[in-house]
Amino acid sequence: MTFLTNKETPKVFVDPQFGIEWRDIVDFLGEFGPFNGRYVPRYPNDWTGRLKEHLEDLTLSAYGPVKRQAILERIRRELPLCSVPVSWKYAQETSWSANISQAITNHEDSIVVGNALEPAPFKAWADALEDIQESRRRTWRFHGTVSEYVEACRPLLLNSPASYLIDCYLDPFSDVAENLLRSLFTVASGSKCYSIELITRKSICGEKSGLRNTRDMSETEIEVNFKRMYQGLIPKDRRLTLHLVTEGKLGGDALRLHDRFFLTTHGSINFGQGYLLINQPLPQQNAFVVDKEHHQQFKQTYIDGVARHAERLPKVSSIPYPLRVVSICA
Repeated sequence: MTFLTNKETPKVFVDPQFGIEWRDIVDFLGEFGPFNGRYVPRYPNDWTGRLKEHLEDLTLSAYGPVKRQAILERIRRELPLCSVPVSWKYAQETSWSANISQAITNHEDSIVVGNALEPAPFKAWADALEDIQESRRRTWRFHGTVSEYVEACRPLLLNSPASYLIDCYLDPFSDVAENLLRSLFTVASGSKCYSIELITRKSICGEKSGLRNTRDMSETEIEVNFKRMYQGLIPKDRRLTLHLVTEGKLGGDALRLHDRFFLTTHGSINFGQGYLLINQPLPQQNAFVVDKEHHQQFKQTYIDGVARHAERLPKVSSIPYPLRVVSICA
């Protein structure tokens, strides 16, 4: 299980009672979550609930009523997105410190933050914060394998109701696409993510899989083959949708697909290359966590403008929209 998008960054484990003051919680939100590509393990499973209970023992008297409400709202909105679930055993009769000591035996280079009152043998939050900040990496080298891609997307996938793959070079009928989508549904099993949606261009369909001859596949051919290929792979409580985008002309205002993204309502990752079934010895491109401002633009472009194209939502003047979208559910 990975707790961060970038495997080269040290993992961080945090006692849910780590904070001495509210400033500690605000600093924590600034270091973890989808816009940092870094997460702490949800250990034990009620880690978020325990942290919220601990907040009741902290004082907000240093803040005015408006500031207090803003902090509370930010915690409510962002805290659940800062952690990912793990399946480690947790002995309720012993302390978090004793439990985590057993759990991290294979994570020697990790940073561990202990209880606010008695952090030993681990670090206090104030002492660990500098190490956490110095080890922050929002960009990393991407080799391009499907397994690496899925692990990088895992926290976003598990914390979101729907996930969107934007890739105009991914043939949905190729072995790589099947392996990728099968892997994502496996990871999503038991999570809140009920829908995976692929956004690409019609002309790529069949190109890498041999289904296309001298002409592009028709929409009917694409729908028949898509359902035949994927209906048996999708769990009963999940959904797979293919969105085929008709792009605008080069230099025009309409949407043109280029970069590859993994996108959810909470965050997104930009991948500089596609997905391979075999490993490249040396990384060929960088992947990076998308910042908050650009993520908002991507949501408006690809979720509202493409995936929800049929709903005809109000348009934003600064957002490029597709000329047409055909959506196919497997």
